[in-house]
Amino acid sequence: MHRLHLQYYVSERRAPRTRVFLPQNFFSFLEQGEKRVIYANDTTTIKENQFVLLSAGHCLMTEKLPLDNRYRSTMFFFDHAMLTTFLVRHAANINSASPLTGSMGKPFLVFEKDAFIENYIASLKLTGAGQGPLWERMLELKLEELLLYLIQKYPAELMAFQANHEEAASDFQIRKAVELNITNNLTLEELAFLCHTSVSTFKRRFLRLYNDTPSQYFLKQKMALARSLLLQHEKPGEIFYKVGYENHSGFSQAFKQVYGMSPKEFLQQHLTDQRQLLGDQE
Repeated sequence: MHRLHLQYYVSERRAPRTRVFLPQNFFSFLEQGEKRVIYANDTTTIKENQFVLLSAGHCLMTEKLPLDNRYRSTMFFFDHAMLTTFLVRHAANINSASPLTGSMGKPFLVFEKDAFIENYIASLKLTGAGQGPLWERMLELKLEELLLYLIQKYPAELMAFQANHEEAASDFQIRKAVELNITNNLTLEELAFLCHTSVSTFKRRFLRLYNDTPSQYFLKQKMALARSLLLQHEKPGEIFYKVGYENHSGFSQAFKQVYGMSPKEFLQQHLTDQRQLLGDQE
């Protein structure tokens, strides 16, 4: 299954109440008609002046035709992990937004359309059907655009939707604690405490999320940051503390463990490669 998927849906028949399993979350931009969605713990009806974010899972759906007897909607499906990644990346900007008390547990969010959303729907249609990495990247950018807009207008609502997924919410908490503390040298016990789990549970979920052990993951992330800083012409002696090391010696050993050479050797190799590239161009 693709992480992102666009579907343009048109029907001239009234759809009776149907059992539906949604393998992914999706935005439904209703253009003509009316949609009624029933989950185990809540029900909503979406009209033409609204759009909805629906949670993956089991639900019942009914589609009501408009006066011209043609139901029409644009649906944008996406992997829940993509929402988690987005919220982790923008956590610093939304920490002040607490999930709405009345929205906790809702498997959907209903929004009113405005001028931005109307134009967004039109641009989504222009994206069209396609395939290949460039088209998939374009869809990623379209999802990012929509989420950035919603997180500005409805941060508490979007966080409440995230919190509705118990396991996903736990994963989000772990990813947030991990990725915002790459260079802070927190122990496993401290990370597990921040995520309200035991150490064994934290390690198990960490391995599932990152397909790596905590020690190896943090090492690789720190060294990737160090490599980036070196390529920005920062000196090795000025970098080690930025990536969480107390001395240059320990940093140099860790860098060599990952890249097979010391930071100084890496810089020399990079300069040599650059000179060779310039020579080839001449």
